[in-house]
Amino acid sequence: MRPPGPSLETLSLRAVLLGLAWLAACSGSSAGPSGPATGGASGVPATGSGGGTPSSATSTAGAGTGGGMVPAGGGTAVGAVGSGGAGPAGATGVGSGGAPSVGTGGSSAGSGGANTSGTGGSGGGGDSASGGAAPVAGSSGIDPGTTGDGEIDVGPMYTPSPDLKLKAGAQPGFTASFTMTSAQSKIYTGSDFTPPLTFSRQIKVWVPAQYVDGSEAPFMVSSDGFYGGLQTVVQNMADDPNPDHHVPPLVIIGIQNGPDVHPNSERSLEYDLVSDRYWRFVTTEVLPGVLSNAALKAKYPNFKLTSDPNGRGGYGCSSGGPAVMGLAWFGDFNRVFSFSGSFVGPATLQPPDHPLGAWEYTAMIMAAPLRPDLRVFLEVGEHDNRYTEPEANHDNWVISNTNMFNALTAKGNHVRFVFAKGAGHCDDNARNQVMPDGLVWLWRGYRAPK
Repeated sequence: MRPPGPSLETLSLRAVLLGLAWLAACSGSSAGPSGPATGGASGVPATGSGGGTPSSATSTAGAGTGGGMVPAGGGTAVGAVGSGGAGPAGATGVGSGGAPSVGTGGSSAGSGGANTSGTGGSGGGGDSASGGAAPVAGSSGIDPGTTGDGEIDVGPMYTPSPDLKLKAGAQPGFTASFTMTSAQSKIYTGSDFTPPLTFSRQIKVWVPAQYVDGSEAPFMVSSDGFYGGLQTVVQNMADDPNPDHHVPPLVIIGIQNGPDVHPNSERSLEYDLVSDRYWRFVTTEVLPGVLSNAALKAKYPNFKLTSDPNGRGGYGCSSGGPAVMGLAWFGDFNRVFSFSGSFVGPATLQPPDHPLGAWEYTAMIMAAPLRPDLRVFLEVGEHDNRYTEPEANHDNWVISNTNMFNALTAKGNHVRFVFAKGAGHCDDNARNQVMPDGLVWLWRGYRAPK
């Protein structure tokens, strides 16, 4: 049985305390953009005002949902506490206010499928397929709705998805790779440890056959090196016209981590540190290295990667989860795929402003303004790391991922949470069943800019 995690009242209190701390360090105010207010009947989107502005100023929300995530350099938003109506099973009633409370009744999901139908309570809203937050159109102008949002329970018996086996006729695409040494980096030099580390990492790039030279390609960064399952899914699905079985023709960029030798783990430094450091490494060192790669330039002289946050995604397992979450929280990536994410307590060299490390993402989500285009896929195994530990230890993977889901849901973000029964940490049985469909959900609504 999955532990319920803390109540939204507890999450809201944490968010208020964190918000007050941020407010003490900031000054000024500005009006926030519109945010979802009290919802109506199932299938009726909610409208209202409130939310915070993702600017350098501090924003105080009025009525309406008080925001979600803030991009790098953004401010904070503190919303008024709302009240959620009681929703029947299969629906979540979210009230108005920056720290909404949730009505009774949780997700009622079938194995591997979308949530079962539920009617939103007072303060619920959403579409008829899931009693979640009202749909928010992305910057691409495509409204992905809430199809597939919410909690989905799978297992304990698993069947590998056929989309992870390369299909006949799937186009091979183009592959290039290069090596980056610690001496070539200004961000991960190895000098964080004594004695300093010296290492190199492999970076592999795969470009789908559908790519047109000169266009801006959407892409996913894969932590812990190149995960071939991402490539296979794109090869199998990029040409499929069925929106329920389609992903865009994504470029896949696999970035190998630094050495994972404790206590001087470069991997933990790169992935678990709650800061913008990994995002800076990816965007100012890795991506320019990709764009200047000789083999890639010979094949595609005008090769480009999109700067549209909706076309930037990250995939990570274990500590790779907070790594790619950091690409979104501190940067300009809107699509996060976290499998058995290590959203837990202190790891290597945490900064003094985040002593509990990635465990703090929950409170940070609750305290910050809404970033409506953000989509987050979360998976955790029933028997994931330290699943019997109490919440007070800040090291229970199941509780930490549940907290993340609750916070993102309360804010109104698109989030899918897969609870894998009988599964352990980064369990391949669960991953091989849910990953392709999870990528379809993650990229739902994306359209390349014209």
